[in-house]
Amino acid sequence: MADQVVCGVDEAGRGCVVGPLVISAFLCRRRDAGLLREMGVADSKSLSRRRRVELYRLLEESFRFEVVLVEPRRISVSLRASGGMGLNELEYLLVAGLIDRLNPSRVYVDSPDRNVRRARLRILNHLKRRADVRCMVRGDKTNIFVSAASVVAKVVRDREVDKLKSVLGDFGSGYPSDPKTRRWLAQNLDSTDVHGFVRLGWKTIDKLRQTSLDEF
Repeated sequence: MADQVVCGVDEAGRGCVVGPLVISAFLCRRRDAGLLREMGVADSKSLSRRRRVELYRLLEESFRFEVVLVEPRRISVSLRASGGMGLNELEYLLVAGLIDRLNPSRVYVDSPDRNVRRARLRILNHLKRRADVRCMVRGDKTNIFVSAASVVAKVVRDREVDKLKSVLGDFGSGYPSDPKTRRWLAQNLDSTDVHGFVRLGWKTIDKLRQTSLDEF
């Protein structure tokens, strides 16, 4: 059992309106749980950016992981309002692809759906290999393997955001709740230069288009 190959899966940037969604799959053996805890692995949201980067480098040296970047245009097309499969289904498809590539025996997934049974069945539907898939809510807080995946996803997402800011300027966190992000969107939505980096199908965008810039 200690030698069982396990995988933790988590994402970063799902709720953002600017920039990519990053999905990470972290591979190790079950016996590595203790080592991960000794390293200080935890839910990425509980760690400083500097500490996340330090952990990322340590994880990169000792373990295998893979990431998928889902660009805003693909997210917008996937939305049901656009006639797509839905963001959850897109995520299940991409998670299944990561599992197929890494080929673990057991997988722990931080579920985008509170109905974890449904999430598990949707992932299994897309899998080409056999795997014992366990979906959970808040897995990044309760499962060390998912926590490791959360660190990887967050560091990669932060790097991508930094790259975007060097091109687009400072748009804040990229989350619709951030006043800086909302002001940047209101000022730049009319420019086609930013459309490839913004999730145009989101309701946040529709609301901003109906709002006067003077309100920001």
